[in-house]
Formats: sequence, structure tokens, C-alpha cells
Amino acid sequence: MISRVDRPVDSRFARFQSWRDGLRDGNPKRRKFEEWVFLNSAGVFLADKTGELLTLRHSEFEVDAETVRTWLSSLSGHWGFQFAELHVSSGSTKFIVYREERLQRVLDKAPYCVMCGQLNYPCPLEASSFIEELKNRWEYHGEIPHEIGVALGYPLDDVFGYMGLMPLDCKGVCGWQVFGCMEESQRRSCAFNNARCQALLFLAGVNSTACA
Repeated sequence: MISRVDRPVDSRFARFQSWRDGLRDGNPKRRKFEEWVFLNSAGVFLADKTGELLTLRHSEFEVDAETVRTWLSSLSGHWGFQFAELHVSSGSTKFIVYREERLQRVLDKAPYCVMCGQLNYPCPLEASSFIEELKNRWEYHGEIPHEIGVALGYPLDDVFGYMGLMPLDCKGVCGWQVFGCMEESQRRSCAFNNARCQALLFLAGVNSTACA
């Protein structure tokens, strides 16, 4: 049940409490930008999602790429995340918001024969160099590498199965195509969706422990 009565703040929201309370006093453009980042990266901030790929259209926020970069740098310091620009054009900035320690844990579990053997990523696999290589490949080929899914919180079997790098059949869809354990993929999908719902409630000033 959703209520506006005072209750202890969920620990996941602790670092965002003073930010939300001061939103109305800030620059309207920056406020809109920060709310957008918070909402669209909710899985990273409020769940266990490794990263989120975002596309920000400059005209929508009346900003340029340099302003986006400056505001993200400020937020990353306060909110404890990393970010990297992956593709910048005159009209938009595509960037990833991620937790470096989570990405490193995933890379440590990724099969060497796939990541280094088939995909030719440099070994040892390190979070920062992996993100940089993603950017380089995107720029070189003109399209996003599918293996970015490794950094977006999807199960490795689902990422590599989709790419045809592992002999797995598609078992269904839960926001993405599932090639590994359906139960685990559904758990993650529900957690990521619930985080966005929680973020909406938080921005609205509503305390809730679950989405109805």
C-alpha cells in the first residue's frame, strides 16, 4: 500500500534524499536532466543492474555535449557511479552509466574463450578498458556492439546466446531474449522494472517498499 506518512527512508535512497528535497531550487534545465538520469538509470542506482545505456537528445534539454559531460561528472561524484560517452553527434550524446565494481565482477566470470578468443577483447579483462574498447568499436563500425549487453546487467548466457557465440536456443522474452536460465532473467527483469517504479514514487515524494 502506498502512503505519504513519514517512515524511515529506504537505505537505497539515502544518497538521493537531499538531492530530491532541493530539486525545486535548482536550474530548471539541470533539474530536468538530473531527474531524467535518475529515472532512466534507476536499475543501476536502486537495483543490481550493472549499467544503463542512455541516449540524450540535446534539443530536448536545450544543452550541448559539453554541458552534458559537465553535469554527468558532477552527478557521478555525488551518486557514486561511473559514466562514459560512447557516441557523440551534433544532436545527441549516447553514454553508459555503470558501476565499475559490478562490471568487473561480470567480466571476471565471462568465458575467456568468448571474450578474448572469439571477440578479441584484450586480456586481462578490466572494466575501464572494456568500456573504452566498446567505444572504439562503435566508432569504427558505426553501430553499437552487441556485447555491450555484458555491461548492461543481462545474464552472460543471454548476451552470448543472442550473438550466436554459445550453442543455446532462445527460451522466450522478458524484456530481452533469454537463452540461459529463464527464472534468473525474469528475476532481473522484474528487479529492473521495479527500480524504475520505485524511482518514480521517490521523485513524487511517495514512500513505498514495492510497486503495486
